[in-house]
Amino acid sequence: MVKPLVSFVIPVFNSERDMARCLLSIRQLHCPESTYEVLIMDNGSTDTTHEIMRTLGFPFQVIPRVNVSTLRNRGAALARGDYLAFVDSDVELPPEWIHYGLAHLAKPQVVACGCCFPRMPPDATWVQQAWDMHQRSRQPSGTPAFVSWLPSMSFLVRRETFQAVAGFNEALITAEDVDLCYRLGQYGCLVSEHRMAAIHWGEDRDLGTFWRKEVWRGMGNIRGVQSHGLRWDELPSVGYPLYMLGVGLALALGCGLAVWDDQALVALLSLGFFVLPACLLACRTAARAQRWRATPQLGLLYFVYGLARAYAVLKSWAATRQLPQTVTPR
Repeated sequence: MVKPLVSFVIPVFNSERDMARCLLSIRQLHCPESTYEVLIMDNGSTDTTHEIMRTLGFPFQVIPRVNVSTLRNRGAALARGDYLAFVDSDVELPPEWIHYGLAHLAKPQVVACGCCFPRMPPDATWVQQAWDMHQRSRQPSGTPAFVSWLPSMSFLVRRETFQAVAGFNEALITAEDVDLCYRLGQYGCLVSEHRMAAIHWGEDRDLGTFWRKEVWRGMGNIRGVQSHGLRWDELPSVGYPLYMLGVGLALALGCGLAVWDDQALVALLSLGFFVLPACLLACRTAARAQRWRATPQLGLLYFVYGLARAYAVLKSWAATRQLPQTVTPR
């Protein structure tokens, strides 16, 4: 059997909506099929995901009731390729994805590459469009750039380096890609290549989903900080929720004073400071994108983001109080 160069590791759970699109995009990559192998780790799907994979001719393994980090590590342990391609089941890869990835990894100082942020689907909702503007305002320009982390939904890493850092931290439910990349960065450079940008079909389509995902991600962000320590580039994602908590407390106090002691000014000032960061962020992003009409949507999204991340801080604190535990890196 010919040894593949790249091993695709795909974690799966109830992915009937997007699974076929993901797998077909791998088959349509501009490279011989002998170049890669596909390892699908299923977390116990109960929909038609298994039937779809069988119909398309992709083998899979069922490993129920584990988190995504464990699924990826199990797949990596079975991989035979020199490079590991971690791809989520709701993304669609561009045809030249492997070509650009391997070109960067041909340089010995590069340990991983991918694209910082995915492309939105063609039928994107206003929530997806606004969040895409936010992402575009943060990612490197149209040329490849060195970055501190890459999302695990579609990135390519040297297997030997992945093994050297002991893979994904299985104690983390979210933010496991950030934690992994920080450890990979001790061995070399990570490159963001905009031509490797995949379409993320699972991007949050409405505010309710956006809220739930950001609460979930926020809790993972806190556990990640506990795992690898606070880094300078994580300050905004940690500081903004803490700011919202502090000002929210002041707003509640101001409302109480307004009712009992006729101090409405305190409540109004607190409310102003409560929404100020979201307004400033919305104006900055709209200016960078030259889309001033999108400012209200961006402002609402940033405000919901701040509230969700603040709520995640409270949930993490409450969980720690109820069941103290120490998160230890693998």
